[in-house]
Order: sequence, then structure tokens, then C-alpha cells
Amino acid sequence: MKKNLVDFTRGSQLLGHFSFMFAAGLKGPLIIAAIIVSWMSWWMLSTGLTDHESYLVWMKLYADRERTAIYASGRELRGKVNEAVQTGLKANGEIGEPSLRLQVLSRINTTQEELRHAATYQPGMVVEVERDKRAQGLSRGMYTVVGVDARRERVELENERGKRFEFRPDKLRPQGEHDALRLYERKELSLHGGDRIRWTHTDHKRWLLNADQARITAIDKGTVRLTTSTGIEHQLAKDDPMLGRLDLAYALNAHMAQGLTSDRGIAVMDSRERNLSNQQMFLVTITRLRDGLTLYVNNASRLEAAVERNTGMKRSALEVAGLLSDAAAAGQAKGQVPVAAPEKQPPEKDRSIVRPFEIGI
Repeated sequence: MKKNLVDFTRGSQLLGHFSFMFAAGLKGPLIIAAIIVSWMSWWMLSTGLTDHESYLVWMKLYADRERTAIYASGRELRGKVNEAVQTGLKANGEIGEPSLRLQVLSRINTTQEELRHAATYQPGMVVEVERDKRAQGLSRGMYTVVGVDARRERVELENERGKRFEFRPDKLRPQGEHDALRLYERKELSLHGGDRIRWTHTDHKRWLLNADQARITAIDKGTVRLTTSTGIEHQLAKDDPMLGRLDLAYALNAHMAQGLTSDRGIAVMDSRERNLSNQQMFLVTITRLRDGLTLYVNNASRLEAAVERNTGMKRSALEVAGLLSDAAAAGQAKGQVPVAAPEKQPPEKDRSIVRPFEIGI
């Protein structure tokens, strides 16, 4: 039985590897053409629309909102879409007054390697230290970036009590603990009764879970009443820390919607977001939908070219090293006169006499 299990495991690994290589080998234009024929109903271009016209467009597309989801390619674009939908709902009287103005933390997606460089940090950003870093003199908590010296790899941080610390990002371990350090930016957000929100942090005691959604039911004298996706009702005071860990949930990034599906979808993509305009992101978005997709773009031809060019697959270090080596060789050879290779001479005949082996028993 043990041998059978080993054979089955190896067979499944080979099958998975074959499937992955087969999918990776498909040409981008073929994938995109199949997706467009199967899923896309029509394209709508946003170039030249006024703000008022944009709000009307969003409300028309989002009319059947119980069956329609909106996906945006990037964090900045998601914020603009959320604001546009909220403005449209407010104009329609679907979300009401009074409103509550909040300052929330929006996480900046960075890799562990990027967090090791001072240039990643900007004054005004917020650094969350998940675990004590004794070598840096930092305790668990929130710190504001007040100064950056990228040349010397120094970042000046200030804690909630006003004490300042010199932080050396380059001293972080390359293979350190995952999510031991997080980077945020502060942004202003208005909440209205009826708004749909999602949590960006977790409060286990109250079952307010990261990425879960909730509905604002009322705002009264700075107090926010809401109902979670599981039907639990909460009342949060104005100074509740979780009111700084939320965002509007009218639009989501594709990776946020893992496990979620909807009948119809609106995808918003910008050709200028080169790293996010790729085949993998496009495939993830359309697999969230059952019936149809409306794609809202800034420039159709440029986006199509960007998606065809970028597969979205991560390269290994060896692949990157090979590409750099090829590029360097091509750069050195550019402009040089090709030198003819020396003519190969036939090998000199070997005149030595080889005696056959004599094998005796």
C-alpha cells in the first residue's frame, strides 16, 4: 500500500506539472481571444467623460447590484471606483445623511525585499511592527514615517507618544518573518448609512475579520451601527480602532475576491498600470463571473497590447540572470563589425597503431 501511495503521489505531481506547463505554453493572443468571445459582452471607453457622466455610467452598470460585482486592477483605481459609486448612490438617495468623516489606513502592497530599502518609505506613511524588533529598538505598535534618507538607508519613525527612532530597513533579514512589518498610507473616507464596507484588519474577539464585508445600518452622533456578513450587529464608538481599519467595498481587487462569485461583473483596468495589466490578472477576474463581463478601460488598444505582452508569471532568479546576460551580450555586440569565424581545419589523421585487446581467461 505504501508503494501505491508513493506512485499515486508522483503521478499526481507529474500530472500537475504537465498541466501547468501546458497552460504556460499557450499563447497570450489565443487566451485573450477565447476569453473575449466567451465572456465579454462589450467595451466601454471612459476617455472624455465628465465626472457627472461617469457617475451616470456607473449607476447604469451597477443597477442590478445584488448580482453584479466590480473588480479593479489596482489599489488607486479601486479607490476611485469606490468613490464614484458612492457618489452615485448618494445622488440617488440610496445612502443618506448624516455622514462620518474618518481617517483610515490603506495597506501598501510591498514585497519583503522592498521593505528592506529606505526608498520604499515616504514621509506620512505608517509602519506597523507586528513583533518586537529589539535589534532596531522597536516595540510592537504603529509608527509614522517622519523622515527618509535613502542614500544612507535611514528611516526616521515616530511612535504614538511622539518618541522618535532611527530605523535601518537594510538590517531586516531577507528571509524574515512573513508580515512582521506592514506599510500603510493614511486616507480620508466618508461613511454614510447604507454604505457597504470591508475590514482591512481583524478583531477576533468581535468576529470582525480581515476582508469580510459589512453594511452600515445607521450613523448617530458619531456612533456607527453595522451588520456583518454573518448577521452579527455591532455598535462602534467614534474612537473605535476598527473604524480606522476599513474601506468601501463597492469595488474589489481580483485577489481579494477569492472564493467569491457573482452572476455579472464590471472589470476596470488601466493600461498605464503595466504590472497589473497582465493575462493572469485578467483570467482571475473573469473566473469570478457566471454570465457576463463588462470591461471599462481607458484605452482598449493599449490595454490589449499590455495584456498580450505580460503573462503575469513570476520569473525565477535563474531566468532573470539569463535574460540579463543575453541583454548584456546583445548590448556589447551592438554596432560592432561581425568578425568572421576562423575556418576550421580537418583534424590531423592519427597514424598511431592501435593494438587490439587480448582477453585471456
